[in-house]
Amino acid sequence: MRPLLTLAFVVMALAIAGCGGGGSSSTTPPAGNTETEPNDFASQSMGTLAGSDITFSGSAASNADGDLYSVTLGATTNLLVSLNWSNANDLELSISNSAGIFVRTVDTAGHPEACTLAGLPAGTYTIRVGSFSNTATPYTLTVGSR
Repeated sequence: MRPLLTLAFVVMALAIAGCGGGGSSSTTPPAGNTETEPNDFASQSMGTLAGSDITFSGSAASNADGDLYSVTLGATTNLLVSLNWSNANDLELSISNSAGIFVRTVDTAGHPEACTLAGLPAGTYTIRVGSFSNTATPYTLTVGSR
């Protein structure tokens, strides 16, 4: 158990810088990859990150709707995760590793929510989009390497 705790600490230490949100932006969800319900308890795969960004459009239907996505990193990666929406509702973004340990949570007062995690080891990560509103909030989730 100690090596897992050490790994979590190292990942957190590497990820301290580079996350935040704020500012304002308007995003039109792209055609193509779309969230498929139910993805509240089992994640919807985004595939393996290789070269170009992966973008999904979805909707957080209420504060009880947490959308889960998984992305696989084939090698150590500087991972960018960005969540954007165009209304005044408040969304949050969290990333956890395959052991279920949260690597980062981003919840600022504005949007977009964005985070760059430096030096994440190869593996599968789960990204959760959560809402603090009881009204539907369409969003665009983008994952890429930097």
